[in-house]
Amino acid sequence: MNKYRSIIKADYLQRTRSYIFIITLLASAFAAYSFVPDDNAPYSTVRIGNYVGYNNAAWIGHVTAIMTSVFLWVVGFYIVNNGIRRDGETGVGPIIASTSISNYAYLFAKSLSNFLILLTITGVTILIALGLVIYRGQEYTFNIVQFLMPFLLVTLPGLFCLSVLAVFFEVVFGNKTNLLNILFFVLFLFIVAITSASNNPNVIWFDVIGIKYLTDQLALFVSSNIPNGEHEISVGFIIDGSNKPSHFLFEGSHFSLFYILSRLLWIGTSLGLLAISAKLFNRFESKRKKPSKTKKSISAEALEESNNQKIKLAGLSKTSTDYSILPLVKTELKLLLSYGPKWFWLVNLAGFIALLVMPLNTAHQIGLPVLWFLQVNRWATLSTKEKHFGTGSFIFSTYKPIQRLLSAQLFAGILLALTFALPLLLRFALVGETSNLFEIVLGAITLIAFSIFSGIIFSGKRFFEIVFFIITFFIIQGGGFADYLGCLQSGHSYLFVQISMSLILIFLAFVARNLALSKY
Repeated sequence: MNKYRSIIKADYLQRTRSYIFIITLLASAFAAYSFVPDDNAPYSTVRIGNYVGYNNAAWIGHVTAIMTSVFLWVVGFYIVNNGIRRDGETGVGPIIASTSISNYAYLFAKSLSNFLILLTITGVTILIALGLVIYRGQEYTFNIVQFLMPFLLVTLPGLFCLSVLAVFFEVVFGNKTNLLNILFFVLFLFIVAITSASNNPNVIWFDVIGIKYLTDQLALFVSSNIPNGEHEISVGFIIDGSNKPSHFLFEGSHFSLFYILSRLLWIGTSLGLLAISAKLFNRFESKRKKPSKTKKSISAEALEESNNQKIKLAGLSKTSTDYSILPLVKTELKLLLSYGPKWFWLVNLAGFIALLVMPLNTAHQIGLPVLWFLQVNRWATLSTKEKHFGTGSFIFSTYKPIQRLLSAQLFAGILLALTFALPLLLRFALVGETSNLFEIVLGAITLIAFSIFSGIIFSGKRFFEIVFFIITFFIIQGGGFADYLGCLQSGHSYLFVQISMSLILIFLAFVARNLALSKY
């Protein structure tokens, strides 16, 4: 048991002491508060037709459990999917590999560490939800069972499956983080689509997140008590506007034995997935390259002759000084284009063609955000590669590293982003939608400036990956508050917001780089 405790404790403490975890915890606390709007709020989070529940313990427990499950599946994977990779980078992995701990025990400890991280965030959410029950539901009966059961049967099993899934993806894909992020993104959208589109009650057996059963119970309660009302379920931040919802008193759900068995089945499936991961785990063994047989050895005579040759200064070419940033832009573009596997450009080509054939609004709201998200690791490496490869002291000692190098990174990233968006830009130009052209260009500037700024501030790409995933997901779901490229909003005021945001992020990126240079 000590071998589990040591790995879990060390991993948990290392992660919880990071700035990203603290920021995520604060964001989770704010999100938990916003999950339960008061009666006069202009939005709702879980809505059945035109009805929402009064803020009693049962309703707050169900709503918070649903929103927490979705929220942590969105961001949780990107928080915990680097445990094994970090052990390899820090040199801890080979030390663990030399001990007697089995692959399954090590991966199980990593999964439990992931689960504890997500459980900590969930605990904060539960405490805030409990405070909201006391603050907003004083006149209602406090039902502790209906408040806690959604968390115990929905949120926690789903987060355990997510913790194991993160370990499985790390074992299978290793350092191929680009492929790992994209496959999880596709998997998450597939799970959400298949569970929300089907009305078959048996779909709960395939719902690893677990919220389908809760939403069905809410719809069933409304249909039983308000037979003439609409029963369509909406989950997310729904702006009510002038259409204020009606309220009903929700008394709780009946958790059937079949649903409980389905949650236990997913836990068992996760343990089986962990056993497969243990078989595939290479135990931090690095592949060694065999020496090339074609390489000829240098004879002692040739080596001595080479050492005796004198360098003739007159024959050397004269150096010339060029302070232009164009060579740097070209170099940054080459680095961006060379990142990732070559076959992935077939995926990018398919996305490029899709922007030509998709309906214009769909291409703008779904096609372009997804295509840009597929390049998440390219954008994330713009300002982090110097730290990753240890070349910062060399690169930042060059002539005007901020004005030249940072500007080159910014220009290269924007140019590549607009190249991916070229089909959409041409289509908007042909139909005369000039405002959309400006919005996409400003969106590219905002995206690249934010990637550079977050990479410098947090000394890594984890924060950018999490935030970019959340933004992309909400844009696809129609969340106008996350719109940074003008697919859901328009007008002069929105253009002003875009311009201001892009300029602020560019300014912050230069300030952050200037502060970072003081450390060298």
